[in-house]
Amino acid sequence: MKHESFAMMVLFACLVPGAGAVGAAGSKAASDDDPNVPYRTFDSTPAITMGPLLLDMSDTSVIIEWMTDAPSDGRVSYGEGKLDREVLPQVDGMVPVGTVHRVLIEGLKPGSRYQYRVASRRVVALKPYWPDMGKTVESATGSFATFDATKKTTRFAAITDTHENVERIQALMGLIQQAPVDFVVHTGDSLNYVVSENQIKDRFLEPMASGLQERTPLLYVRGNHDYRGEMARSFGDYLHAQDGRYVYTRDDGPLHMVMVDTGEDKPDGTQVYAGLNNLRDYRTQELAWFRHVLADEPRTRTAPFTVVFGHDSSWGWVDGQNDQWTQAANHARIDLFIAGHEHHFQHIKPGERGNDYPILVVGQDQVARVEASDTELTVKVVDRAGKLVDAFTLRRKPKS
Repeated sequence: MKHESFAMMVLFACLVPGAGAVGAAGSKAASDDDPNVPYRTFDSTPAITMGPLLLDMSDTSVIIEWMTDAPSDGRVSYGEGKLDREVLPQVDGMVPVGTVHRVLIEGLKPGSRYQYRVASRRVVALKPYWPDMGKTVESATGSFATFDATKKTTRFAAITDTHENVERIQALMGLIQQAPVDFVVHTGDSLNYVVSENQIKDRFLEPMASGLQERTPLLYVRGNHDYRGEMARSFGDYLHAQDGRYVYTRDDGPLHMVMVDTGEDKPDGTQVYAGLNNLRDYRTQELAWFRHVLADEPRTRTAPFTVVFGHDSSWGWVDGQNDQWTQAANHARIDLFIAGHEHHFQHIKPGERGNDYPILVVGQDQVARVEASDTELTVKVVDRAGKLVDAFTLRRKPKS
């Protein structure tokens, strides 16, 4: 029986070249001398398992990220009104193939609305020549609006410390979607520890993408728990800003936003880290960057409001030199610092920690809604039941 089965398989392969494939090359042997022989296309279509997710919006660019269940390529069609442009990413001249797809779209117009659609084609076997390919999956058409520093108002929501609790994310995103916002900020600790790609996808990225409904951008700030776990060193592959860092600035309407990375909450030498952290040098470099952007970026002085976002309201562990961060923020006359980390609400008023600005610590199951105009910035914090926790208004102040 075994010999008969093998003979049947050989006969079938001879009679049906490229069985199981569509558009197969046929029986002719492919070689470098005949490069236009068709590659094989199998009846295998990837599924989009996360996203699309809009990340790190700016006035002229955005990252669009999604994931597939099998190795695929990825491209984005986009345009104003119609999908008449396309971005096919490349790294060193090669189109990336994998299950995580991050496509940067640049050259956009500030304050403009775009339509977009993502597509991924299955890569069945990535051979040196004539890779075996599959079919293409496309997302529904979504839309986004780029940031615009000239517009009169902007609205955003901030959440924090979701700690891989999908039900919490869904509840908070449901609250946010009750009234339109221009973007959402998450101030870190999305997970307990970063241990696997499936965990990152299932317990943070996918529920966030679903809640943002393919139209609201996410700005992410790293928390101290994001430093922990075997995948922590790859976490930026999913949540870095456009320049491959966790620290960046953005402008939208009256807001100048400064995103900082407050690092871990214990010194590098603490035995729990086994000598595998070097926050001392990282935060020294970041502090120099922080001082630079506060002193030299014109929008720090000209924007009606400068808001700093970080995970730890005490600036994290910086070898006892936390006051240098406060001094830099005071000198720049920032208007507000929004943080998390404590898992409960705090409104730290000016002067309570040497700060000349209020510090808003958002609780774990709360949403902060912020609206800024040319003259005032209003803040409302509600809990998961929609009950008001705090509300206050900041008036525009001179910056020089």
